Amino acid sequence: MWVVEWNEVVFTDESRICLQQHNCRIRVWRHRRERMLNRCVMHRHTGPTPCIMVWGGIGYHSRTPSVRIAGTLNSQCYISEVLEPVVLPYLQGLATAIFQKDNARPHVARIVQRFFVHRQIELLPWPARSPELSPLENMWSMVVQRLTQITPPAATPDQLWQRVEAAWSAVPQEHIQSLFESMPRRVAAVISNNGGYSGY
Repeated sequence: MWVVEWNEVVFTDESRICLQQHNCRIRVWRHRRERMLNRCVMHRHTGPTPCIMVWGGIGYHSRTPSVRIAGTLNSQCYISEVLEPVVLPYLQGLATAIFQKDNARPHVARIVQRFFVHRQIELLPWPARSPELSPLENMWSMVVQRLTQITPPAATPDQLWQRVEAAWSAVPQEHIQSLFESMPRRVAAVISNNGGYSGY
């Protein structure tokens, strides 16, 4: 694909975002006798960490709204919660678009394939197990980076969702465009590594 064609692609995928995003490497300045004070202690969460599943898509000039996926994403949910209410209106607002999705089961089910054919949505063939090829992975990293800068951390999944929506919208479009401009280099890196890790 030429660079101009990459600009017509809409990259899409889901990401699991959890309440506990930090890596526990937080520095605390304290006085000698404050060691056990609550404000100087990082409490460990030992149970399951509450997470939310979020779907999103990026284009060169715009992005889709982010979508919170309730429960497990299956093909029916993918159609009813993502494709019909979000993807169709978004694609209709673009002059030309090539839709990218990975090969997760909900994305490749027969009912979903029929949906794409019936709606005449052009799909970008995508290699299996190649998330580093998609600039959307970098977008999700930018969203999570913004979340880690907010203190205190989100206390509930609903609060986390509000912050994810805000962080998704706050990433400058210029950053997304620079990710798109890296696509020829990403593809070249995969080819030079015989299909292996691209370094992105």
